[in-house]
Amino acid sequence: MMIAVLLLLAGWSLLAGSQPRQFSRIVRHGHLPNRTGIAMRWAGAALLMGALVILVRGEGPSFGVLAWACLLSISAMAVALTLAWLPKAISAT
Repeated sequence: MMIAVLLLLAGWSLLAGSQPRQFSRIVRHGHLPNRTGIAMRWAGAALLMGALVILVRGEGPSFGVLAWACLLSISAMAVALTLAWLPKAISAT
């Protein structure tokens, strides 16, 4: 289950980082090429689906989907809160 959580966090991070505004905040005014953004979105979606596959195979179809849905929202919140906190952490150093 920990691997699935890590995949979910990485997937949401890629999806968030593929947005030009978030990318420029993370990379400090970096430019996000269009192809890179699309590739990041596909990779993020693949990681989210990979976590679903791992949970369904490990926990069974009914509980695996339920666990994935719960972990999906928890990991999305964790990434959103981290991105909200990130500018303050960078400016403090």
